Amino acid sequence: MAGHGGARTRSGPMPDPTSERSDLRGLGADIVPLSSKGYRYKPKAFPLSEWVVFDVWKDEDGIHKERNEAATDAWNSRERALWGDLWKLPQAIAWHMPKYRYLFNTVALYCRQFVLCETADAKAADRATLARYADTIGLTPQGLRLNGWTIVDDEEKQPKQAASSSGKVIPFKSAKTRYLEEHGD
Repeated sequence: MAGHGGARTRSGPMPDPTSERSDLRGLGADIVPLSSKGYRYKPKAFPLSEWVVFDVWKDEDGIHKERNEAATDAWNSRERALWGDLWKLPQAIAWHMPKYRYLFNTVALYCRQFVLCETADAKAADRATLARYADTIGLTPQGLRLNGWTIVDDEEKQPKQAASSSGKVIPFKSAKTRYLEEHGD
């Protein structure tokens, strides 16, 4: 019977790519590290067509619809500003990779949905869609895990900081090793 039981994409806790179990299953090897410095290049042009804002009113002659130039310009400027900001994030490094190129238009749709959610007309369904887009393009911790990405701090350590740390690194045993030592199995 179709549709009964079985694993679902977002059911249960997300696997921890740094855990020993993930290592045993080979899941940690597929993690894509993204520099915390973010994407350093100019993004491509915003791929969606212009959004048009209309004024709609009703009078004795019927319903009227007229393009609002100022609101249309403001909407499209906000989308492009957000687009530029998003392409400075670490996730943009992945969006640029051929493997994740399919997310390019989803990032644009996220921008459009974000601007919609900034308006007074936004509904709960609009905000739910925005959250799904954020997961899909890796803007949330869950989205990073779903895509197999991790943001890494690749800042060079200053020699002063390295010399000043007088602490010793203490290696901790894995949970499996501790269990075996305690139970003798």
